[in-house]
Amino acid sequence: MKKISKCTLLACLFGTVLLTAGCGSDSDSTLYPAEPNDQVALAGETTGKLFFDVNIADADKLALYFDVILETSNGLKDQGVDPMFVIAFRGPSVTLIDDNANDTTKALIKTMAALPNVRLEACSVATSLFGVDNATILPEIAVVGNTFISSMGYQAVGYAPVLIQ
Repeated sequence: MKKISKCTLLACLFGTVLLTAGCGSDSDSTLYPAEPNDQVALAGETTGKLFFDVNIADADKLALYFDVILETSNGLKDQGVDPMFVIAFRGPSVTLIDDNANDTTKALIKTMAALPNVRLEACSVATSLFGVDNATILPEIAVVGNTFISSMGYQAVGYAPVLIQ
């Protein structure tokens, strides 16, 4: 076992004291706020650009994630940031967003589409692979050529990708 010198030990203890000395003081209120917020991450931001890459085949899971996306939108607004979202359906998720969608999914799609600065897209590569007729995709959703290309384009203009699977 390696022996630690008294100087090294004292330096470590002194550093720990310095790091913890201010914990709990008013000066740390932005780092450790009483109520959770995202002020540090959002400092200087006026828009929150997110590209939600949806790749799931479970309608209940989709509903859960829609709730989280709505909560994200509200959280950004509450913190003074305008949400700008693209919700892109690819893979098996395209089987959940056509005329056969359940009533909950249809209602959530309508809610999302009614939000300002939200675009809904479906991948035509996926619709082809999963046998979904593009004409049956819910009317609030734009069918695009390929959501991988769409994702690249949105990332190029500042959208952060969020993978949902």
